[in-house]
Amino acid sequence: MNGKSEIRRETGVPAVAAAGGAQRAWVLWRYWLLREFKTRYAGSVLGLAWAFVQPLASLAIFYVLFGLILAVRVPGLVASNGYLLHLLAGLAIWLPFTDAIGRGVGSLAAYEDFLRKQPMPAEILPAVSVGGSLLVLGIGYGLLLVLSIGQGVGPFWSWAWLPLLVLAQVVLTFGLTLVLSMAHFLWRDVGSVVGFALQLGFYLTPIVYPLAQVPERFHIWFLLNPVACLVLAVQSVVLHMPVPQGTAWALAVWVVVLGGGGWWFFRSMKPVLGEAL
Repeated sequence: MNGKSEIRRETGVPAVAAAGGAQRAWVLWRYWLLREFKTRYAGSVLGLAWAFVQPLASLAIFYVLFGLILAVRVPGLVASNGYLLHLLAGLAIWLPFTDAIGRGVGSLAAYEDFLRKQPMPAEILPAVSVGGSLLVLGIGYGLLLVLSIGQGVGPFWSWAWLPLLVLAQVVLTFGLTLVLSMAHFLWRDVGSVVGFALQLGFYLTPIVYPLAQVPERFHIWFLLNPVACLVLAVQSVVLHMPVPQGTAWALAVWVVVLGGGGWWFFRSMKPVLGEAL
């Protein structure tokens, strides 16, 4: 049996001929994604329910702290709980993004021994980290739409853009995960830098505060933050909030740069990965 063209049965992974590259990748991704969910919630009392509890707990904590105690308000958003909708629009993007990045950055390093013994497309592992975040993503967007309707905000025709924004979020996240997972495998300091960058990035993204509270001369700088572009786009499409001019174009550029650039970087560095293994 050729180890490069067929996955060995001893590993428990389905054997798939290399001739069907796309089908092989799909089968492997599904296998590893199921394994990821089983491992993530193994031994917990609530199991898969944690996927619902964690985003709801984060929403409750930030809403109580900023919406009730600090009484943050969102200018231009007509709703009795406008800040709750604003906060949820941001968390619907931020929580799955950090979940994918946090797990994906170390995905290659964690399975270094497996990759050395059993050749397989290395990009499957970062893709599994992104796939594992899709449940949180779906919960976040679902809550946003349901609560928006409950608060009398929408539905609007602009909601038809949401599938495109979700696709942009997945592509952007996957591209960045590819870059960071490869970089962390080669330079182990990257993981620590990513942890700090995520903490800083949260407060550089208009999630717990509305952009309207930031002096207008600084608004353009938010377009240099790809996650901020996504958050602003969702706030505009779902809640009809005003956003800086050029937000859609900036988001499109980030999707191309991080999505396409991340794939190119990962593929170009695979020979280095092979030598390291």
